Amino acid sequence: MALPAISWPLISLLLAVTPAHSTCEESVRIAGAGGLLQCYPAPALSNATNGTAFRATLLPLLRSLPSAAAPTGFASLRSVTRGERAFARGLCLGNSTVPSECARCLSAAAGNLTAGCGSTSRRAGFWSDRCFLAYADTNTSSPSEDAFRALVLLDAVPASKVNTKSFYYVHLHDELVAMAQQVARRAAANISGPRMLATAEESNSESAVSRTVHVLAQCGRDRTAAGCVRCLQNSVHAVDWDLNAARVDGGVAAAVVGFNCYMRFEVSTAACGDTIWGGLNERN
Repeated sequence: MALPAISWPLISLLLAVTPAHSTCEESVRIAGAGGLLQCYPAPALSNATNGTAFRATLLPLLRSLPSAAAPTGFASLRSVTRGERAFARGLCLGNSTVPSECARCLSAAAGNLTAGCGSTSRRAGFWSDRCFLAYADTNTSSPSEDAFRALVLLDAVPASKVNTKSFYYVHLHDELVAMAQQVARRAAANISGPRMLATAEESNSESAVSRTVHVLAQCGRDRTAAGCVRCLQNSVHAVDWDLNAARVDGGVAAAVVGFNCYMRFEVSTAACGDTIWGGLNERN
């Protein structure tokens, strides 16, 4: 079953795969800055001081993370203060990232996390179109984090790319979804260290309407290759998109996001030698 899609610039709908049972309630919502925010409040605290102590340990980590991640696009930090442990991970998305842009994105993400989740959340994550940042009081993923997936639309169709004579139809949509899932599985299988990133592409021009699928698969560099592949393979099931939107645009650019992996897929169609919509990001 396809997940409803979220658009980064104008997010109107939130979705998540039903998480595994957890001992704590979860809170998922839209951040005002145009990103996806997921908060897991802590179990009932004995007093407010406990939440304040964790926050005092966490905030210096979040301030340090952007500059630590900027040179390579990833960083994982930890701190222990007076018995309170905090872990933070930041990942800039894509094949190549400009250090200053990476740091700026993660700084904004840190601000959204601290403002949006409050002092009682012991686990939280924030996704934008360019980076992901999460924190927790342990370095082990919870079942809810492992299960969480959201599907987001990445780019609005440029006006110059829209072709009113779209050859995108129901049968083609089904073929493209199957093609995208196949390419996504191949990208996931190609994951290896140390970058924990792989791409795959496939084109088919044997019919009147040619089609191209490009997939980028990525994990944080503190994940094992096996764990990354497993996370991405689970994300493949959410690779789908709205038929009616794609029928108008002739293609789609979207991503399946999770706490431990990221999968971007871009689909374009063309007829008579003219691309209806490429949707392929220059940030590859």
